[in-house]
Amino acid sequence: MTKPLFSGDDYQRRRRAVARYVREQHGVEALLITDATDVRYLTGCTEGASALLFNRDWSRLYTNKMFMECIRTQAPGVDITIPHVPVFQQAHNAMHRMKHRGAVGFQGSKMNWHVHKQFAAAMGRRRKIDIGNTVMECRAIKDEHEIRLIRKCVRIAEKAFHSMLEEGLHAFLGRTEKRLAAELEYRMRLLGADKQAFPDGGIIVAGGPNSASCHHAPTDRKVRRGEPLLFDWGAELHGYRSDITRVLFMGSPRPKLAEIYDLVLRANREGTAAIRPGVALHTVARRAWDVIRDGGYGDNIRHGLGHGLGLNVHEQPTMGNGARQTTGLTRLRTSMIVTVEPGIYLKGLGGIRIEDDVRVTARGHECLTRFPRAIEDVILT
Repeated sequence: MTKPLFSGDDYQRRRRAVARYVREQHGVEALLITDATDVRYLTGCTEGASALLFNRDWSRLYTNKMFMECIRTQAPGVDITIPHVPVFQQAHNAMHRMKHRGAVGFQGSKMNWHVHKQFAAAMGRRRKIDIGNTVMECRAIKDEHEIRLIRKCVRIAEKAFHSMLEEGLHAFLGRTEKRLAAELEYRMRLLGADKQAFPDGGIIVAGGPNSASCHHAPTDRKVRRGEPLLFDWGAELHGYRSDITRVLFMGSPRPKLAEIYDLVLRANREGTAAIRPGVALHTVARRAWDVIRDGGYGDNIRHGLGHGLGLNVHEQPTMGNGARQTTGLTRLRTSMIVTVEPGIYLKGLGGIRIEDDVRVTARGHECLTRFPRAIEDVILT
């Protein structure tokens, strides 16, 4: 049975902080949270079939009877209820009993049409306000325990990868992308990870021309001498994750690949150097992508510069292609953790992406990833 990572007081502080933020943003007091990750963040409950109704003073967690004993351990300090009527009706009845006559905030993007129709019917004439991604915006600011967990995820991922590199070139040549992905996850588990960090698709291992695909799914293609080999991987521990990308060269790289590797590394350094509290997200992105554009590869930019990291591998904030952002989070704040991952992708030849996990500190930033990035460190001979 999973023990709680955080105390009941920790979760209560989170709920109060979210309630305060949503009240400031949307003017709503009571919140009905149905996103599984947000419920976990606010209560500790890991069972997906749960919903949380709360405001700054009270909370109700609705769940299935079969999960009751597990959730009692996971979610300290929250009242747990087994609904005897549909959960939305139960939530409406609870607000009525507590004489809450105001609006209720809900997560519209987490509901399909049928579920939204049920919700609207249950709430009747009560005012309903879609709070969007405001809970995820609150999650962007990590506490010290969350930072320690993510730091540990980074260390596990790096140690596992380093253990493969210590075996030299022969550990990669002739092996399939699928086998290398499985080997890396196995080594992370041996080092204490619960599993690999990516719920959709898993670890990316992409050899040769396959590395020109941003999110390549590993295949039975075998790694060959003289080509790039891209790894995008991370470890998950207690729900928190790391996310790292490195490219290895199976022998001396082709001149074109060495050229774009240098550009991507410079872009990564420029973007990371711009990270500090108060800086606009588009400013960080522009600093990095301008290196790529000035190098003549602007047409090869295929994704944003980075994203937040935590209970989801992709969460707020988001750093795009350098365009000004006007909605959601727009600036970095102390204790955010973001990825910086510029890349260049050349069809038929290969791609280069270098991704680091970076914590925003009070005076600047700390790069949590330490694995070497200089080209001489990633050429295997």
